[in-house]
Amino acid sequence: MEKFIQSIAERAGEAVLKRLGKERVHYKKSENIGDVVTKADLLSERIIISAIRRRYPNHGIVSEESGSTKEGSEYLWIIDPIDGTLNFVSGVPMFGVMICLAHRGKVVLSAINLPATKELFFAKAGGGAYLNGKRIHCSRTRDLSHTFGMGGSSLRARTARFLRNLLQAPQSGHMMYGSFGGPSNACYVAAGRRDWLVLLSGQIWDFAPEYLVLKESGCKVTGTKGEPWKLGMLEMVAANPTLHKQLLKLTRNV
Repeated sequence: MEKFIQSIAERAGEAVLKRLGKERVHYKKSENIGDVVTKADLLSERIIISAIRRRYPNHGIVSEESGSTKEGSEYLWIIDPIDGTLNFVSGVPMFGVMICLAHRGKVVLSAINLPATKELFFAKAGGGAYLNGKRIHCSRTRDLSHTFGMGGSSLRARTARFLRNLLQAPQSGHMMYGSFGGPSNACYVAAGRRDWLVLLSGQIWDFAPEYLVLKESGCKVTGTKGEPWKLGMLEMVAANPTLHKQLLKLTRNV
């Protein structure tokens, strides 16, 4: 299964990379700027789902574009065929293919492919997190005021409250905050390129694949009140344990 999940993430990434910046956006349910899909999203999803159904016909699948099948199965695949679609259609290379496998409600394998930068992130429960086959670890920075944090790109009410708390936090240094959009945020935190991640909105396919990569890189991954992250939670605070404790002071009331 380890090689399989990485293989299908790579195949889907190769297919959509050829369409970078060449797709037209279609709104799914509304004119909401984030509620969009392209033919490339659907292509990526077909590649992934068809491979899973051939290899593991009894497994359940949850995917952003086509919904869910056999959700009660012992094994459940969770798929975001292109995370960062708005970047993708604009020709911005911050997008990726995200897939994870849950066994009896716990994420056990995850693969996130950033095809434009040729970076494949992989994690196995209890087995570590990897970038192109090399072990990765989260940042070891201990002082929140000397960090570069990442978050969601959608400025909803909860994010606005968190940003207010962040601005009001005591500062002994220079803190930075941003969002690339897509899975780069979580992957860069897992690789130690950024220091922490706070996500406060999204769907199961936005969180589940990123969770395992972050956890296996050494991050503590919880909800906003410090409860361990579990499959189905639609919020996430991730950082090394020292930074995580500081972040919780800013997220408990959001």
